[in-house]
Amino acid sequence: MSRASSLYRLQQLDFELMNSHERIKEIQQILEDDKAIVRLREILETSEIQLKDTRTIHSAARHDVDSQRAKIEQTEKTLYGGLVRNPKELQERQQEAESLKRYLVALEDRLLEAMIHLDEMQEQRDTADEALTRALEIQVHQHRDLKQELEDLLAKIERLDAEREAALASVVQEDQELYEDIRKRLGGRAIVLVQEGSCSACGMVVAHSVQQSIRSGSDLIRCGQCGRILYAG
Repeated sequence: MSRASSLYRLQQLDFELMNSHERIKEIQQILEDDKAIVRLREILETSEIQLKDTRTIHSAARHDVDSQRAKIEQTEKTLYGGLVRNPKELQERQQEAESLKRYLVALEDRLLEAMIHLDEMQEQRDTADEALTRALEIQVHQHRDLKQELEDLLAKIERLDAEREAALASVVQEDQELYEDIRKRLGGRAIVLVQEGSCSACGMVVAHSVQQSIRSGSDLIRCGQCGRILYAG
């Protein structure tokens, strides 16, 4: 294996390790991020408070209607039960009954509005509950898959670390130091392929004589423009 091919293999492993570590960070962020669930819980909690208040209003409206009907019933018993014989008092009782009935209509209208609003709040609460339940179910499945992927990535990193150690055995110290220096300065890509006679990183044309030297593999040849190590593949 040539010096360049040894470094190219080392770089492939480093890229795989870097991507694996980045993916682990992404997974950990997803597993720790429960903002959406928290928000859905807040919506459900608000909906339940509103529903409770609406039930109280509905109960009060129902009580008012029942009380008014009881008053009307009592007034009519007095009016038609033969207990009142005075014409003037009878007339007053009749007017009172009519007034109570008119107010009953208003109270029944309020009760109807309260019933409609109660149905709306119940539906809103149910919708919020369903949304939270669905989100939790999705999260359970997603987290299960992510935890499995995380476990697989950790095993992969352990394997790649072992392969990297083995790959380093075929790289002399001088080449390793050069490789690490270029990686730090040039975004992790220290060695690149020569494709169609050009550096695949910057596009600079590589002379035929230089390409022959690269293919021989005895020396490390660097691109005259970007400074990366060139590899024939």
